[in-house]
Amino acid sequence: MLAASALRLLRLACARAPAGCPGQFTHPSNVRPLTSPTRRSLSVRPLHLLPSSRPDAETLFTSPNMWLCDNELQQRVRYAPFNPDAIERVACESLGVNQCTSWQILGEGSFNRVFLLRFDSGAEAVVRIPMSLFGNVERATASEVATMCYVRERWMDHRTRNMPFPPKVLAWNATYTNPAQTPYIILEYAPGVPLSTRWPAIEGEAAGAVLQSIAELDCALLRGQTFASCGSLYFAEDAPDGSSPLYANDECDPVELNRKLAAKYRIGPTANREWGRPGYDRVDADRGPWPDMPTMIKAAAEFQLRAMDTVVDFSSSRVKSKPSDIPLLRRLLNICIRVAPLIVPSDPALTAPVLTHPDLTLNNLLVPPEGRAYVHHVIDWQGASIAPYCMQCGVPTAIVYSDGVVPIPLDGSMPPWPEDFDTMPPEQQESVRIHHRYACRHRAFVLRIPRRDPLRADAWALPHSTVLEFLARYITRCISNGPQDLRGLMIYLQQRWTSVADYPCPIDFTKEEIIAHSEEARDQEEYERNVNKLRAAVGCMNDGSVPVEQFEAAKEKMEYYRGLWDETDMKGPFPFYEGAPSYYLD
Repeated sequence: MLAASALRLLRLACARAPAGCPGQFTHPSNVRPLTSPTRRSLSVRPLHLLPSSRPDAETLFTSPNMWLCDNELQQRVRYAPFNPDAIERVACESLGVNQCTSWQILGEGSFNRVFLLRFDSGAEAVVRIPMSLFGNVERATASEVATMCYVRERWMDHRTRNMPFPPKVLAWNATYTNPAQTPYIILEYAPGVPLSTRWPAIEGEAAGAVLQSIAELDCALLRGQTFASCGSLYFAEDAPDGSSPLYANDECDPVELNRKLAAKYRIGPTANREWGRPGYDRVDADRGPWPDMPTMIKAAAEFQLRAMDTVVDFSSSRVKSKPSDIPLLRRLLNICIRVAPLIVPSDPALTAPVLTHPDLTLNNLLVPPEGRAYVHHVIDWQGASIAPYCMQCGVPTAIVYSDGVVPIPLDGSMPPWPEDFDTMPPEQQESVRIHHRYACRHRAFVLRIPRRDPLRADAWALPHSTVLEFLARYITRCISNGPQDLRGLMIYLQQRWTSVADYPCPIDFTKEEIIAHSEEARDQEEYERNVNKLRAAVGCMNDGSVPVEQFEAAKEKMEYYRGLWDETDMKGPFPFYEGAPSYYLD
């Protein structure tokens, strides 16, 4: 029964999961010893550097991609200039070497550009330069470094065998006023390949190693320690005013270590991007730390209400919500405020503030290029948050399977093969095999993780577990993404209210409204499937980007499919147009 319930809820959650202006956060300027990551950009010891072999400045500063719409704007918000000589100098100092010999561009993520630096000693280091479109880059950088350092310190001597770690931070600075002229993080080079390069092909013990590694990290973070409040981690000397102590109780094992960590770290405002992205960073809002789950939910709803009145241009084509949606948005956000204290699980363990990785995707898990795919390092902790257990304990993104090509039975049995599998062409058979692997891995995680962490079973058995998992993110995106997702959660909660609380239900959608929402949701899901098929046919990423060398071919395909697109049949407009909604631009 538990397995069926968990699978049903998680399948629903997966199906509904959503796909800058620098702040004023400053830091002391003291030099840290090399035993901990230093924030000074330049050493007091002179270094005699020779010019390294590195790409020209424009190559370092600009994106290697082009976009099928709004290309000029997308390029501009990803332009991230810095002083390469200053970066080399602090990298050499942090490693104790004399010269950087070469730079290599490792890649570009959604919000960061990453470089590999090599040195005359044979040492290597990774440099991450954030892009301003993340939002409050300074605060996010300070919190990310503190989070990585905390995880390493907390579990370095108290971890299970295959628990992966963040890379070691060698040096960092979170301001734009340092000699590098940008926030940066210099990291120990973590060898390996992204799990995404091996995920479709690995089977058996190789794939099992992945699940074990992820489970060990997941359980350690979620069950390792109860924090004092909800927000994000900072070093004590960097924490903004109003920060809270680290732990609710630092007398639990390991006592000596917890006391040391409690003196070194504090909990401050959330570093989650939704609260500090460009435009929304100007909203006067309570960004934490929050003492409990109801306060956090209420703060998120009030944040969006204030944004509606101050910074949102509802006439913009980039905002999916339209002026006609304003009454519904206000209604939904006020419902969230009313239900916040009523949906709290009775077990305090389910609402205890816990830490988890913010984006546990295949690209952020580094594994060996061959053999068993144990995850050695987990990268990109940008935006990590401390939040109630019941809001953090979903299936990690890397394992979630929601494509539906192969169904996951609700009774926990093995995913079936299609009846016509044997008659399929070889190429289609191979595609189905890959989907079957993904479905089996999702099933295995859902069935096995509660054995390692029994509280997970209690959380997933809650009648409103899906609401708790997605409520905060749907609230903070309800204006930009439109009210449909948040309305769907509230209707879902209304229909299960008698199993959630003994109080009268404060949600009052009529039968007609629920029917209209269901029809709209079906159309939206069909539209999203059609858009995903279009992206695959064109060969672009979800944001419409392609490598520069592939741009002309992708653009030609896009124009071909534009001519075939029927808005009525496709349930919505052709997605690539100037001014189109974009997660990264709003």
